[in-house]
Amino acid sequence: MKQASISMDIEPDLHTDSYKSLDAIPDFLKLLKKYNIKASFFTTCDCIKKNIKLFKEIKKQGHEISLHGFEHKRFDILSLKEKQENLEKSIDFFQKTLKIKPKGFRAPQHSIDNETIKLLKKYKFEYDSSITPWNFYHLIFFWKIKLNFFHNFKSMKIHKIDDFTEIPLTSFILPFASITLRILPKFLLSLYFRFLLLFNYPIFLMHSWDLIEIPESKIYNLCKKPCFLNKLEFMLKFFSKRRKFVKLENLL
Repeated sequence: MKQASISMDIEPDLHTDSYKSLDAIPDFLKLLKKYNIKASFFTTCDCIKKNIKLFKEIKKQGHEISLHGFEHKRFDILSLKEKQENLEKSIDFFQKTLKIKPKGFRAPQHSIDNETIKLLKKYKFEYDSSITPWNFYHLIFFWKIKLNFFHNFKSMKIHKIDDFTEIPLTSFILPFASITLRILPKFLLSLYFRFLLLFNYPIFLMHSWDLIEIPESKIYNLCKKPCFLNKLEFMLKFFSKRRKFVKLENLL
């Protein structure tokens, strides 16, 4: 059976930088358990500090926990020294608090660059999952990113960069992400999901703050929390009948 993956970026809440969404993650874990799904969580270290118990529970349930930066800062604007310090502090923090070394990395706001890739290889990360190729939104909002994988069909597949692996997020014009769930009505989502079955392993991206109310957000107000949760379960039902959900580390 072909595979699919669910990934969540855990970070401070959009617009407020609070950590309210951490309290909503246990209900999300219950939803994953309902459909027998193991997911990949990319978290900043400051979120772990706020609720270590939550992350120990995520680990206990068999989900993957990987790195989203020590704090939620773009990597492509950090100096080489700052990047090194960020990764070294993060690895040390993961090992001390969760007794694991993160295998994967996802740069905040997809801000990966070639310099960061080299550092990830140096610090023995196994993969990066920051790139969203052929993504209309990415092209507009993240055009400054220095590692350009746009209009490259190879980048739509898992591929090696020397002895390192890039696991791109699934995207073709519209990313397979929470923003697409919010903006498309269900009948269009059904068509979109069927198109995604052409991919060997569709990888879905959402954020921890997708689980809470954010009235300051225009996108949120297009599809508020009850609407989003309904569409999220609609998506999980669709793919769980057709694909086996695995963690990103299982795709290596």
